[in-house]
Amino acid sequence: MKVLFIVPPETHSIESSVPKQLEGGKGFYPKLGLLSVAAHLEQVGGYSTRSIDCPADRIDYPELERKLRADPPDLIGISTLTFNLIDAMLTVRAVKRAAPRAQVCMGGQHVNLYPLETLNLEGIDFVIAGEGERPFTQLVRALDQGASPEQLDAIPGLGWKDEQPHLSPQRDYVTQLDELPFPARHLIELDHYSHMIGKGKRIATIQSSRGCPAACTFCDIRKTRFRERSPENVRAEILELVERGVDDLFFVDDTITINKKRMFALCELLSTQGPKINFKISARVDTVNPELLAALKRAGCYRIHYGVESATQRLLDYMEKGSNLNKIRRAFQWTREAGIGSFAYMMIGIPTETYAEMMASVDLAIELDPDYAQFSICTPYPKTELYFRMLKDGYVPHDYWQAFAENPTEDFRVRFWNLDFSEDHLREIQAQCHQRFYGRFKVLAREAWRARSFGHLLSKVQIGTNILLKRINA
Repeated sequence: MKVLFIVPPETHSIESSVPKQLEGGKGFYPKLGLLSVAAHLEQVGGYSTRSIDCPADRIDYPELERKLRADPPDLIGISTLTFNLIDAMLTVRAVKRAAPRAQVCMGGQHVNLYPLETLNLEGIDFVIAGEGERPFTQLVRALDQGASPEQLDAIPGLGWKDEQPHLSPQRDYVTQLDELPFPARHLIELDHYSHMIGKGKRIATIQSSRGCPAACTFCDIRKTRFRERSPENVRAEILELVERGVDDLFFVDDTITINKKRMFALCELLSTQGPKINFKISARVDTVNPELLAALKRAGCYRIHYGVESATQRLLDYMEKGSNLNKIRRAFQWTREAGIGSFAYMMIGIPTETYAEMMASVDLAIELDPDYAQFSICTPYPKTELYFRMLKDGYVPHDYWQAFAENPTEDFRVRFWNLDFSEDHLREIQAQCHQRFYGRFKVLAREAWRARSFGHLLSKVQIGTNILLKRINA
């Protein structure tokens, strides 16, 4: 069976809460979820696979169709978020035009949230809700054997349809992450991936854990069980990446520092046994201390991304962040003293937030003085606690995410729900926030100094110009 994984082109992404000029200038990261599913199918299932990453490989829909016609697959795997569902469906239509006999299986976070709704969309043959490595391999084996209804019904998280849709109520959940093979990065060209604020010449992503026990109401994985790979297993993957020339890693774990003991052990392995590698992580402000930060620095950590969100305690409490200004200030001070850079994620437009409170968050970001700050507009993402709460409280008049999942249309737009500000006004305030933070001389000089090349400097200048000249909405 010929299996192909596709990352759809990025032409119709639903409008982000982050300015387009900042979002579009960042670069591309490999899709670890798809590559992990591919690796399991190859190494456990014994099948060969192919992959097309349209954004990274600069492939548009006509070129994608040409590739499909030239070598039509039997089964195609696509992973989608709600925010790129339109492009995922456009890709499905391209598949059905160019390779009409190919079957399509869709997975990803959107399917986790809306499995039956996705299965009911035209052109979708299968969906997998939950973690996809083992179920997808089981699906390919079943299809190779004729795929009886009994076989399909036995696959956890699988949705399929004949005269009617069928959806397994069970979902696969990998408890021992060390048992999974490393992502199938041989399917991609690593040189096609980069990031504007990366440090090295060849960048890669890695995931050492899954889940997050925190209760943040705007997050779709709140209060999920934290599972982790062993330090030895993580180091083995890093060694493999370094052998391929990678010199810059981004750990995409939601909060890698939940288990400090494991993090200390991984840092000790890297600092004493190698390999030497630059890396950045994401962490909560209440999960670091000076000792752990010192260990991270010795191991090669050059930046930590923290979710600060707001300078107003009542808003932090409203979002159930579990943090306070003292913890925030302390974490940034300790990080600076350890010689590690930082990135602050800020949020404006939170329900009931005033203009003065938004500006207070900018003041806090300037006080904390991270290397970078991103001011996003509070958006109630689908099926999050924040979204359900706003539906209940009447901020959101109807379940518009559900309507979109059932009938995704290209004219859909994300809504912001602070009733005291229009969407245009919030975008103007967002521009002000970025201008205040990045318009300081010390920030401009620092970024010019850090440019890795003249081309890199020009890219930074273009983004900076868009910010300072209020062209964020252009």
